[in-house]
Amino acid sequence: MEFDENSDRFRVCGGIHIKYVASFCAVFGICATLGVFCFGLYIFPWYLYEDSVNTTAKIAFCCFLIGGCSSHGLILYSLYSTRLQTQWLMPAFAYHLFIAVLNAITSLIAVGELFSEGNISHRDSVMAKIVLVVCPTIFVIQMIGFYVIIKCRTYIQCKRRHVRNGEPPVRNEMKLE
Repeated sequence: MEFDENSDRFRVCGGIHIKYVASFCAVFGICATLGVFCFGLYIFPWYLYEDSVNTTAKIAFCCFLIGGCSSHGLILYSLYSTRLQTQWLMPAFAYHLFIAVLNAITSLIAVGELFSEGNISHRDSVMAKIVLVVCPTIFVIQMIGFYVIIKCRTYIQCKRRHVRNGEPPVRNEMKLE
């Protein structure tokens, strides 16, 4: 089977090559991770909690930062490395899966909070509604990330197979007459 870098099966979003879409998604993921990390550090009420809780929160924020930036960075490494290995995509897949599961659980907790029979405070009601808007949106973004990672994995596998087998590249040359 001949490998064509410009095949339609490696294109998404109206004809954009998966390599560029995955690169954009990886850079966007790194920027979003940095943004959420900074925002979380800024809005967390550090003064309300004991030092042990603050230390645990800082560790969780750092794990989020390291996990998000490294998994998205590995997507870029996988795309632009000469080794063409798909194993570098698995941390990103696991990270997106973990965040998607957390969003699903958080959304279910918010639904339970809204429909519980006990008296719910106005603040809790507002927070639950915000969670029900934000978490499904982030879940959709995670699913887009899954799709891009799977398409990117297929592209890298095909390209690696092509390089390993030594097949000549398909050239689309224009004939000048």
